[in-house]
Amino acid sequence: MFTDPHDGTTVRVGLQRSTPPFSYAPTAEFRPVGYSVDLARLALDRVFSGAGGVPPLDAVEVTSSTRQRLLAERRIDIECGSTTITRERSRRCAFSRPVFRTAHRIALKPGADLTAGRPRVVGIQGSTSQAALESHADLGFDHAFVGVRSIGEARDAFLADRQIDAMVADEVILRALLRGSGAPAGTELLDVRLGGENYGFMMRHEDAAFVRAVDDALADVFASEEYTRLVERWFVDELPGLGFGLGMDPADEAFVPRTRKTGKHPAETGETLAMGTGGFDEHH
Repeated sequence: MFTDPHDGTTVRVGLQRSTPPFSYAPTAEFRPVGYSVDLARLALDRVFSGAGGVPPLDAVEVTSSTRQRLLAERRIDIECGSTTITRERSRRCAFSRPVFRTAHRIALKPGADLTAGRPRVVGIQGSTSQAALESHADLGFDHAFVGVRSIGEARDAFLADRQIDAMVADEVILRALLRGSGAPAGTELLDVRLGGENYGFMMRHEDAAFVRAVDDALADVFASEEYTRLVERWFVDELPGLGFGLGMDPADEAFVPRTRKTGKHPAETGETLAMGTGGFDEHH
């Protein structure tokens, strides 16, 4: 049995507002839904099933800029959005086994000329998307990166700021945001894919027993029929509240293979294993 990481009556789960299909709020009220939301619920149901019942799960709104700080300050117990596992982050935080694999893409406004001057590309400051963009030597054009604090701000700048020519973000999130946000006709994704990383659930190193419990629970979910239904709901079917679906192939390599993963836990090795529905209470 693991030690409860929070000493309270709820588990505080960090989730984002504007990262469909992983975690998003379809209305102004912060009641997030999505793949990561449902996956967190299924995993935590298993974690607490033998610990006197599943406690309430409290959704705490985080952004790319605040999630690590809120975790360190113990204002959340686990972050379950769309956080890329990197070596730098792994030094500060513990990660679960991968829950999704992503690459980065660039969306280009209609009429933007990549050969004229230095196109301005908006993205999250300090993100893996920025790192992938700036480390890619074969883009075929020079650029100026414009950093903002969140994916929502990046989307808004791409749509409303005439000085912005393009936007870089994780591919699935970028597709969902542009499909559902009134992007102008003719917006295109450049063919080049930048990088390739895994998402994971983020926790504190000192909560090693909790990390192991979450990791075991995720392995069980990935081997179940529930995971198949989860993929279909959030990547194939129409997304709740958005009016469109992504229509992805469930056999896409982005998804975790339906086999139970075994081996050493990330909490024991300091590394992360390689990849081979309920609601939350509101909290801002």
